[in-house]
Amino acid sequence: MTARKKIAKYITELTSELNIDHAMNLFESGNLSSLDVLDLIVYIETTFNITISDDDIGIENIGSIDNMVKFIEKVV
Repeated sequence: MTARKKIAKYITELTSELNIDHAMNLFESGNLSSLDVLDLIVYIETTFNITISDDDIGIENIGSIDNMVKFIEKVV
């Protein structure tokens, strides 16, 4: 399964939203709570064996599924 599919599946499980636009800002849309974001960060770190620093946490890296995939590809 690709990184995109893994992340989309996990976010669907977190939010119960079935049709999430991969370019949509998940923070501004209200789809993710602050606890969901923490869960998502732990999921990404564990699944892709990477470390996300405090400086990396932001809309540009984890604001949308597209941004998360780009960030993971850059780090891995």
